[in-house]
Amino acid sequence: MSNITIDRQICIGCGACVALCTRQVFERRADGVAVINPARCNVCGHCIAVCPVDAITHVRLPPERCPPIGLLPNLNMLIDAFRARRSVRIYQDRPLSRDTIRQLVDLARWVPSAGNSQQVDWLVFDDRAQIKKLSDQIVALFSRAARWLRFPLLKPLWAWVLGKRVQSLLNSANWMEQQHAQGRDPIFFDAPALLIAHTRRGAPFGRDDAVYAAYNLMLGAQQMGLGSCQIGFFIVALSLSRKLRRMLGLPNNRQPQVAVVLGYPRYPFRRTLPRRQPEITWNSTAL
Repeated sequence: MSNITIDRQICIGCGACVALCTRQVFERRADGVAVINPARCNVCGHCIAVCPVDAITHVRLPPERCPPIGLLPNLNMLIDAFRARRSVRIYQDRPLSRDTIRQLVDLARWVPSAGNSQQVDWLVFDDRAQIKKLSDQIVALFSRAARWLRFPLLKPLWAWVLGKRVQSLLNSANWMEQQHAQGRDPIFFDAPALLIAHTRRGAPFGRDDAVYAAYNLMLGAQQMGLGSCQIGFFIVALSLSRKLRRMLGLPNNRQPQVAVVLGYPRYPFRRTLPRRQPEITWNSTAL
């Protein structure tokens, strides 16, 4: 018996499942739609989600797991949510419950993923001592890099290789060192939780999948009264330090892609702010 069947008694032959299936599982024929390549299915569920009469049965997508789409927020509500989210770097000294983190991770899984791979998993740190160890390691890493950048004999080489980025890297390292010396956490901002989205190592679109998931999580956190911030320096540091990667304890076949801190904001934001209007170019003149 096929994993996918079509009830010919109720199928209206609209062809939506045929058009949406990128794996050519279905074929439209004179007598209706037929399932011709069930083994190709990657369980994306487009066919189940689009069928107007629920004529398709998929053993891996039973009806109880595929409820009808409910009431959605209107566009203005979405715009308000998008504009309200801000990167938070000052948090209350208040722990975040694991149930809350589980709820946010659950929310993040509804994003699209390349080939319906659904490959994003999460490493969560809610132990303040462990978060501090990671932060200390990153500050030390950038401090060592800054010392090499400041070395007089190597300055021409760095200027040739890195250009204007040399000064930017030095400024960042100086700021980290100053904050760290004052007892502050310049990497994770003393947030109570650090979440790292990781995917299969070498997956072509792993980074894209993780970014999708992380932003859903951050938008959800906003609606729960939480603040969040994506930590780019952490991902850069991971690419430079094998020791830091080992500290995460992830298997060798997993690759960290996005890091996010979460917590309760100490200061709530009251207003949204303007953003630069992007330029739009219609069609390339190079073609």
